Amino acid sequence: MENFIKESKTGFDFASVSSHTRVVNANRLQIHALAYNIFNWFRRLALSANMRKQRIDTVRLKLLKIAAKVIRSARYITFKLCSSCPYKDEFYDTLSNISKLCIQLE
Repeated sequence: MENFIKESKTGFDFASVSSHTRVVNANRLQIHALAYNIFNWFRRLALSANMRKQRIDTVRLKLLKIAAKVIRSARYITFKLCSSCPYKDEFYDTLSNISKLCIQLE
């Protein structure tokens, strides 16, 4: 449990309070909790098995903080990564898992 608390404090900035009013701080905490829950859903549904146990900082580094060129054609959107990108396999595995998700809207 301590690791979850530590991840929420460091990765989602739960500990910061930006205002002197209680209502603003409560709303800010609810937004951080929502972000934490959305990330946990993303972790469970889209990440590969070897990345599920990694912290948010590592996932940000491997998936979000990489340079890519987005190529749009008539039918497809392609991400072109640098040939020396160390996290290329993790990125494409996650993208593949996202495309396999079946979203049901009511």
